[in-house]
Amino acid sequence: MNKDNETARESYLREFNRMNNQIDDIFGKGTVEVGDKIVELLKKEDLTHDGAYASLQYAYNKIKYESNFLKLKRA
Repeated sequence: MNKDNETARESYLREFNRMNNQIDDIFGKGTVEVGDKIVELLKKEDLTHDGAYASLQYAYNKIKYESNFLKLKRA
């Protein structure tokens, strides 16, 4: 990964800008689809904002933990 792409990735993760959302360009195809599915699932479960955020934080922590044991595909 080149330095410009790494900087773009870090910037995207820090600030989500609805008007300049180029996630597929930065992280690869399918990323938006998976994100949309996650949001729809959270809506279906009728979680509060805090509950949804906690679920996402839990998922992030679990992925990070499991990446120590599994080889997750990395762009």
